[in-house]
Amino acid sequence: MKFNKTNIALLLIVVSFIIGCQSEYTKLVKSELNSGVKHHAIFHGLEFGQSQKEFFEICWNLNKKRLVTHGGNNQNVKKVLYPKDSSKTTETIEMLFYPDFSKENTIIAMRLKFSYLAWSPWNENLESDDLLPVVKDSLMKWYPGNDFIKVKNVLVKVDGNRQIQLNAETVKDVAVLIEDLDYKYNNLKK
Repeated sequence: MKFNKTNIALLLIVVSFIIGCQSEYTKLVKSELNSGVKHHAIFHGLEFGQSQKEFFEICWNLNKKRLVTHGGNNQNVKKVLYPKDSSKTTETIEMLFYPDFSKENTIIAMRLKFSYLAWSPWNENLESDDLLPVVKDSLMKWYPGNDFIKVKNVLVKVDGNRQIQLNAETVKDVAVLIEDLDYKYNNLKK
């Protein structure tokens, strides 16, 4: 194939198109990781990089203070979030959480599940679609910075190395994944 002006122009257009097709999400992740901003704190003294032993010690101390208890299946930690208006008892939320650990047994992500304590199949106003905006609002207060963007069926928020994914997982549950992108992407390269 001879490279004349037309072929070179077409090649440049194709390359520009491919480069320009990076998704908003990909651009955001690259920009945030390149910003040098690091967020290690998750909540309640839990942080990315802590050992499994530290996780259990922190949860044990939170339990002694009656801030958390064991979750329903004993594989989660449970925290109850009460509404500001104590008369709105149906708006009490259960938050279950448990981390993902690396091969080195350090926290690399935190998985959370939110649901209304009063949820039942006949309480349609307490379903995950109604809970999702409440959880999103809380996450924005707990983790200020960039807003959530929609990526497929998931809302995603990236600030520095911390990524938060949010979606209505079932009719009852809102799932959240908070992960350390430094760990995620540095280990994909290996």
